[in-house]
This record gives sequence, structure tokens and C-alpha cells, in this order.
Amino acid sequence: MRTRWSRFWVLLCGLLWAFAPAVQQPPVEKIEKRISPHLVLFQEISTSPPLTIQGVRITPARAVSFRSTLGNDVVATEGALRGRELTSRMAWRHRAVAAINADFFDGGDPLGLCIVNGELVSEPFPGRPGVGWTATGQVVMGDPTLDADITRPDGAKQALTGLNRVAKADGDLVLFTSFYGATAQAAARGVAVVLDALPRPLRVGAQVQAVVREVREGSSAPIPPTGGVLIGTAGAAEFLRPLQPGDRVAIRIDLQGDGAERWRAVQEAVAGGPWLIRNGKLVAPDEMPGGFNPQTFIERRHPRTAVGRTAQGEILWITVDGRQPHSQGATLSELAQILSRYGAVEAINLDGGGSTTLVVRNLIVNSPSDGVERPVSNAWLVYDDAQRPTLPRHTDYRIEPPQASLKVGEQIRFRILRGDQPISTWEAVWGTVNIGFIDQWGRFRALRAGRGVVSAYIDGQWLHAPVEVVGDAPSPTQNGNASGN
Repeated sequence: MRTRWSRFWVLLCGLLWAFAPAVQQPPVEKIEKRISPHLVLFQEISTSPPLTIQGVRITPARAVSFRSTLGNDVVATEGALRGRELTSRMAWRHRAVAAINADFFDGGDPLGLCIVNGELVSEPFPGRPGVGWTATGQVVMGDPTLDADITRPDGAKQALTGLNRVAKADGDLVLFTSFYGATAQAAARGVAVVLDALPRPLRVGAQVQAVVREVREGSSAPIPPTGGVLIGTAGAAEFLRPLQPGDRVAIRIDLQGDGAERWRAVQEAVAGGPWLIRNGKLVAPDEMPGGFNPQTFIERRHPRTAVGRTAQGEILWITVDGRQPHSQGATLSELAQILSRYGAVEAINLDGGGSTTLVVRNLIVNSPSDGVERPVSNAWLVYDDAQRPTLPRHTDYRIEPPQASLKVGEQIRFRILRGDQPISTWEAVWGTVNIGFIDQWGRFRALRAGRGVVSAYIDGQWLHAPVEVVGDAPSPTQNGNASGN
């Protein structure tokens, strides 16, 4: 009998030891907050491994609309930012409920498909998908290519290779509009044709005519407010050189491939890449096209931004923090799994790394990996007109504690009180930047030395608490490198 009991206890201890990691695994914390009638902010926090996910679930409705916006509303500007702008500032300027960073960029130029207010502003990047919205609220996802050309009065035709970007390659023929900025540019000497009376907006599927004002040799030309500029290099320069002032040129702009006709109805669009989920299937790492490095970008963990669409038509905005103690980031395969878990049947990766930013009610709710918010070339904005502006119901809200001083690595819980009564966590949105990370439970973790502010949005108003963090910053994570942006 003693032998049987001994064997039983040995077996029981063995089972407990075998399943101990599962039993002791800390639970994943999840919280959801409805920030408008059709928008839900959600957050998922785990400590083993450290991973923090933020997102917005958007339910399509007549009251919901999207907007694609450029930094400073143009592609290029003078100065160090070169047309880039903070996602939070774009959201604030355009009074959006929420915003997320969008495409990869070169200076202020979005590298992929961009449509703003019905006009094609930037052509698709080969092999990289985009997402767009029609005036009737339909979501379009795909990776079409540019199909455009210029026709001279004598009938000669030349392919248009780009829109609102610096003409770089030999034989480039690029059309610039006022969306680019003040001056059209080329990286090499060519021919610039200044156009008058250019009909706008230049929609996908447009066929228009413009009048030649001037033909000049060189690599730049001012862009008329009601016109445009064509710049050609090498063979494309030879095509433009015979034009004379007063000539009419025909401009055709379209997209082809991957459901191209649907893009003619798109009002707003941004792009990224690569595909994460397509037709309900997760895309394997070796099938992710678009010129991304497999070792340093696809298979290494980084901060990430992505968009997905569910079978019910909901839109998912997802950010994953990375390169920080509270969150290690995600590989693209892990990002695809996260989106699939939230119900996505199609999903696209967007610019990540230090660009990853999610803004809700003018508060940054994720933790940008640079320690400060990075200016980007374009962003997505979402609106929900079902929530009409109202005056605050109460004005006696306050954050407790009203200020805090911590060391790097320490944590503190903030609360909101109305008078002496605590307010439910579900009623407020928390945000901060620069010095640490605050989750949607109100728990702040000090990550970097410096002075900053913890903020909360509640009942149509913002509350703020000054925070000072002292001490040395933790060592950078092994996944933090320039290859992941």
C-alpha cells in the first residue's frame, strides 16, 4: 500500500512540475473602451513575454468616415522635417477622433499609394499593397500598379512613371501638383514643363488636358497653384523638349491589376506592406514581397503598425510596442497572428519602428520606441459623426496623485476622481509620451529620465499631471536596429 501511495505522489508531483509553467503563466490583461458610438479602443498586455498591443476596432456606419492626410498637407517643405509632421498634430489639426501613422516614407514623400480627397497624390510602390475607402464606406485592399501616360499634340505618347516625388531614375517622367509643395524637383538635370489650367482633382481613371506655359532646361520649376509641372530625365526629357508654350498635352492617370476598377471609386487611401493576411490565409514570411529584408525586417521583432479587415467588415487598427522593457515587439508572422486572433481576414503591415503611433482623443496611447513621437509623411484619420459635441457634464475632475516623481523602472497607479469619488477606468482614455508608458488601467511605468505629463481624456475634457523621472535608461533591446525603421 505504501508503495502505491509513493508511486501516486511521484506521479502527481511529476504532473504538477510538467504543467507548472502553464499554471504559473501570468494572465494576459485585456481592456476595451468605447470612445465613440462606432469606435472601440482595446489594449492587451502580457508580461511573459513582455508585449503590449493597442488598437481601435471601427464598425462601418454612415456616420463613420476616414481621411488620408499628408504631413503639413503637402509632400515636401523647406527645413529639416521636409514635409513630415507628428501623427498627433495631424489628428489635432483635422479634429479626428483617432489617428494612426501610415506609409513608409522618403523625406515627406509617402512611398506607396496615397489618395487624398479623391485625388491620386502618390503612385503605388511595386509589390506593396494599399487600403482605401469609397464615398459609400466600402473598404478596398489590393496592390495595383500605376497605368498613366502623357500625349503630345503630335500624338506621341510617353509613360508617366510617378506623381509628386523627386524624379530620380533615368527616363523618369513625373507629374507634380500643388500637393507636392512649391517647387518640382529632379535628382538629375532634365526638362521641366510648367502647365496651366490643370483640372483637379486628378482621380484614378482621369483623362484631362493642360496647357503648356513654359519649357525649361534644368532640375526644378515652381508649381503654379492652378497648374502643375512635368519633369523628365534622359529619354523622358527628350520626349518633353519639343513642347511649346500654348500646346495642349493630354494626361491619363489610372491603376491596373488587382481589382483596379474598384480604385476609381476610392476617396481616401494609404499604403504599406507587405501583406500579412490575404483571403483569410496568413502570408508565409517567404511569400512577403515588396523589397523587405527577411532577416532584419520580416523575421526580427520590431514595433509594428498594421490595418486589418474582418469578415463582418470591421476595420482594425493595430500597434505593437517594441524595443522597450514593457514590450519586445513582433515579427511580421507574429503580427499576422495577432490580427487573425482579432478576426482579420485581410491585413497589411504599415510603417513601424519609431514611426508606430496610435492617437485617441488627441492622446498618444502607445509608447513610441524612439522615446519621442516621430514625424511621419502621412497618417490615417477616423471620424464618427454619430457622437455630437456636447458640453462636459461635470467640471470637478482631477487626477490623483496630482504629480509624481519616480525612478526609471518604477510604477505608479493614477486615478481620476470627481470630487471625492473615483471614476471607473472604463470612462477615461490615458496617454503620455517621452518619459514612460501608461496603460488604459492608469498604471504608469517610468522608462526614461526627464520631465513629462500624464494625461487623461474624460467627459469632453483633458486632465494633466506633471511627472518627473530620474535615473539611467535601460539598455536597448537586442531587436532595436535601424533596419526596422
